Amino acid sequence: MTALYVDDMDGEGTSPDTSHPRFVAVVPDWFYEEMYDFAPFGSDDGSDALRGLEDWLTEHGADADPSGYLAQTLAESGFEVPVGLTDAPEQELLAWARADRMNEWALMFEARTRVATALGQVKITGDLPPTILAEGRRGLRVWRALTADTTIHPDWSHRDEALGRLIDIGRAFDAFEQEASQLPAS
Repeated sequence: MTALYVDDMDGEGTSPDTSHPRFVAVVPDWFYEEMYDFAPFGSDDGSDALRGLEDWLTEHGADADPSGYLAQTLAESGFEVPVGLTDAPEQELLAWARADRMNEWALMFEARTRVATALGQVKITGDLPPTILAEGRRGLRVWRALTADTTIHPDWSHRDEALGRLIDIGRAFDAFEQEASQLPAS
């Protein structure tokens, strides 16, 4: 059975010491910052997704498909994002977000949850199944679109910093995907 790398929230919290070595080798230090909204696990959504995934994998086992956890989390969120919207053209996605503040929150929740679940899977188990990588990239695409859009928050002073961090998250996904493509087929 695969070992689980679960954070000690009564001790160090989110840390390289409680992360799979594969994750530690790829991600920058700021990924572990718990109070930094641009970190994958720093927002409430990202932190909740990581903690929930830890619990879910502890209950179901390290080899369980995290797609079930992600589907359950998104379904139980109470948000009603139209089916297929996360894959819709960016203009359609942003139009829906701009129509209502709650729509923007729903999309951002889903985006952060997808990213945190994908990265959390690697952090906890060292594995990143292609289906979860795709979900992480789907979330990153939406997060990037919402962050880059100047219509919703035209004077947001942290946009450039946030976009830079999202590029770093994309690079982490690229590195994990590259590693996986170099592994021998089983």
